[in-house]
Amino acid sequence: MNQGNPFKLKALVDKWPDFNTVIVRPQEMADDLDPHTNTYQLYSKDPKNCLEFLGTPEAINWKQHLQIQSSQSNLNEVIMGLAAAKLVKVKRTQCILYMMPQTAKKLVPFLMADTENSHNKSGRPRPINQEMFKLSSLDVTHAALVDKYWHFGGNERSQRFIEHCIQTFPSSCLLGPEGTPVSWALMDQTGEMRMAGTVPDYRAQGLISHIIHTQTLVMDELGYPVYNHADRANKTIQKMSYTLQHVPMPCDWNQWNCVPL
Repeated sequence: MNQGNPFKLKALVDKWPDFNTVIVRPQEMADDLDPHTNTYQLYSKDPKNCLEFLGTPEAINWKQHLQIQSSQSNLNEVIMGLAAAKLVKVKRTQCILYMMPQTAKKLVPFLMADTENSHNKSGRPRPINQEMFKLSSLDVTHAALVDKYWHFGGNERSQRFIEHCIQTFPSSCLLGPEGTPVSWALMDQTGEMRMAGTVPDYRAQGLISHIIHTQTLVMDELGYPVYNHADRANKTIQKMSYTLQHVPMPCDWNQWNCVPL
């Protein structure tokens, strides 16, 4: 938001300046069926206050397909209770939240000691065949490929969201021998590194580690705090995060996908 606000977001608070609850959401959400646009980031110091604030009509439009994201698992009861009252079906996704070491040193240095003590490696990915793979950035024409392998993708609206991210934020990819992306990572409107993937024929070669490391350096150089999440079942990404010395946060990455009944 403080770097041009390309996604046209706005922040709502319950009161100012001594706020308890903050919601970041788009200024306009014209498509009722587009949860990728109808996305809310939520933080609250007081779950009771959060319940009251989320129930107000200007906070969340419960008649839309939407998603709520937060690092606070203790807000689950609030969200599930409100959704039930609003006749909304909810699917919760709970993932591991990582912060990259460059960012963790600045924001949470007290968490770095355990990570540094448990790692004896350089935190760099293994070398790749630079004659076969060329480092580049994504083009909007690559959105369909990214969408195909994204866990939350697979439809016209998700592809449109990816196109917007590619057009707006820094991205990194490796081009294979055919000149098309074989591994990539993007940034979304929350500043999170997301939608990383590798086409099946090129997996298990360390390409995603190389791309995540490269994208981290790009985002850090531009002044963004760098973080991402990993599914608890995705042991490959967790192993990569360990190798690259990503710092696991004491909180989770939560997403609640909401669909009105």
